[in-house]
Amino acid sequence: MPDPGVPCQLEFFGEFDFSAPGETSPPPDRRTSTGRMSTPPFPDRVRKSPRLEAHHPPGRELLAEIHTELALTRQASRLVAQVGLPRLAKKVSVHWNPRMRTAAGRAFYESFRIELNPRLLTLEGIDVGSEVDRTLRHELAHIVAYHRAGRRRIAAHGAEWRQACVDLGIPDESRCHTLPFEPRRVRKRLVYECPACGSQIHRVRRFRQAVACYDCCQRHNHGRYDDRFRLKGKRLKEA
Repeated sequence: MPDPGVPCQLEFFGEFDFSAPGETSPPPDRRTSTGRMSTPPFPDRVRKSPRLEAHHPPGRELLAEIHTELALTRQASRLVAQVGLPRLAKKVSVHWNPRMRTAAGRAFYESFRIELNPRLLTLEGIDVGSEVDRTLRHELAHIVAYHRAGRRRIAAHGAEWRQACVDLGIPDESRCHTLPFEPRRVRKRLVYECPACGSQIHRVRRFRQAVACYDCCQRHNHGRYDDRFRLKGKRLKEA
């Protein structure tokens, strides 16, 4: 068993030809070869996802090289460590999500995972590097605020989040971005109606639990849930 106090050396095994073009290297001597490959010139470079490459127009390859998931994860870990959370710094991870449409980023509190929109790399007329960095810190502030709060429930963009933004170097951060992302148009095929006042709420998906009319509960039951004002849903007919 290796000594835990001694750093391990990563070894790559395989047969690679590093000779210059036009040269032919002699076959390796299998009796004396250790199978150890020399250290590659760019050990930190990772392969880009084919799905992510589809969102990069010509001329933006360099941005993709700089903002790899590995590099962004290291940046997030360094920022979290600087605010005094070394354990959290080892858990946080950053990923590109090509399925995102209107949101610039998203934070998952339980898994300490951050997802960014690849369209950040294609925006024209802005400093892409600064925008990626700011979006990363914005989402990272959510995770930091959630971690600091422990089991206490906090508002998504409340005082805890604003303090985390200050600690992460974006004290004037707003809760919503103003980036020119094309909105995703989804038709709302469900409508929920209050049996008392008749007010309606249009939805894409069904409510997973009972929901009552807010105005009627405020007016007749001191803001508490009242089944008399439970919203009733129905599907709209196709045009």
